[in-house]
Amino acid sequence: MENNQTKLYQEREKYRHRAFLMMLEIGIILALPAFAALFAGIRLDQNYKSGKFYTFSLLFLSFILSWMVIIIKYVRFNKKIKSIDKEIKELKELKEEIK
Repeated sequence: MENNQTKLYQEREKYRHRAFLMMLEIGIILALPAFAALFAGIRLDQNYKSGKFYTFSLLFLSFILSWMVIIIKYVRFNKKIKSIDKEIKELKELKEEIK
């Protein structure tokens, strides 16, 4: 039982470390589509002489899509953390009952 609890603590720490990496990933998720939208929008605006219409439209679309991806990733990550925390709590309760 002690081994299971240690294993769960290690798994939780692994996910905490992964949270840091996810922050880096969030930056990439936001930045890459924004830069692509910016350059594509500028090019379309120059070709069609539409002011800043395409630039702002594509930037807005990239922002919305990026946040959708971020929210989906957060929900999946949070489910894993809650599952591990629940198992840790159950093991602690079981350990206390044995004492």
